[in-house]
Amino acid sequence: MQETTYQINTGERMLHDIGSIIELVDSLITHGYHRGASDIHIDPAQDSVIVRFRIDGILVFVDSISDKSHEELIARIKVLSGLRTDIHFVPQDGRFRFSQGICDCDVRVSIIPTHHGENAVLRLLKNDSDIPTLGKLGFSNHDIDRIVTCLSYHQGMILVTGPTGSGKTSTLYTLISSLSNEKNSIITLEDPIEYAIAGVRQIQIHARHGITFANGLRSIVRQDPDIIMVGEVRDTETAQIATNVSLTGHLLLSTLHTNSALGAIPRLIDMGVDSYLVASTLSLVIAQRLVRKLCLQCKGAGCGACGNLGYKGRIVVAETLVIDEELRKYIMSRSSPGEIARYAQSKGMRTMYEDGMEKVEKGITTIDEITRVLHE
Repeated sequence: MQETTYQINTGERMLHDIGSIIELVDSLITHGYHRGASDIHIDPAQDSVIVRFRIDGILVFVDSISDKSHEELIARIKVLSGLRTDIHFVPQDGRFRFSQGICDCDVRVSIIPTHHGENAVLRLLKNDSDIPTLGKLGFSNHDIDRIVTCLSYHQGMILVTGPTGSGKTSTLYTLISSLSNEKNSIITLEDPIEYAIAGVRQIQIHARHGITFANGLRSIVRQDPDIIMVGEVRDTETAQIATNVSLTGHLLLSTLHTNSALGAIPRLIDMGVDSYLVASTLSLVIAQRLVRKLCLQCKGAGCGACGNLGYKGRIVVAETLVIDEELRKYIMSRSSPGEIARYAQSKGMRTMYEDGMEKVEKGITTIDEITRVLHE
């Protein structure tokens, strides 16, 4: 992840001028929310506490506050999250709802001990009632047509791939939301549940209580689902169960950490799934990244609307690999990545770079941003 050295003015009062700890925490969340931050980083240093916002994927310096406020600040966050205030040397995770004025969000908290004290990261999850469409996320009409066609099969496995922070979960939610109706029984396994979807049975993973992705998959098959969403294929056991479920007439959607759509095939095989099972079950792989959009008001020059960053908001660049009968033969014969890529592109697959360059030509983003994201 890249970090900039810009400083954001959080309002009339900077954070280090706010005396009350309660007011300080409220101000942190409120300003982060209004600036469009996905995360708030509270990092203890030797003699201060550094506050940064992650805005459109970039860490931005906000302010530094006195280290004398650090323990009280962390304690306040722990109280809000229902965490133990008397434990300081063990990682803790929690969550709370924050509502103040027009600022309404869930806050997911991660606290971990460091050399200079406890470090906190607050993920802001806005309570948007509407899940965006594929077009709103940034998918091209070309890729939308390919995705919608594969969703209509109502069986097989669809994977969304990319690194952490590439928007995979948002895409999964959009896909599930588009399938949610009274004719479909949909169950999800998530860690954590980020947004509630009407008409969908969503299950939170609780490893300590025996609810893992693998165990959960075994159980929900007996719930007569038509469509299953698994938050992530993390291990061999989950991968094998997921492919077996896909063989039994279910549509299964999940995410996988690979750098490209083509990379999902060897990744599944490396996880112990037989090549014939990969070929038989996999129907679509969506690989994606998030790139920053040029600010509509200043077109990259920097202005008050974008916090002088030149960019505001992010959009998907993607590639879609459709697994047809011929491509299944390539997979089962363990063809080289180059052979599979040439065949896939002959059948209409456009790379993320090609999708990104189309967005550059339309003035949505810049070539520097495409290069930064696709090569970081």
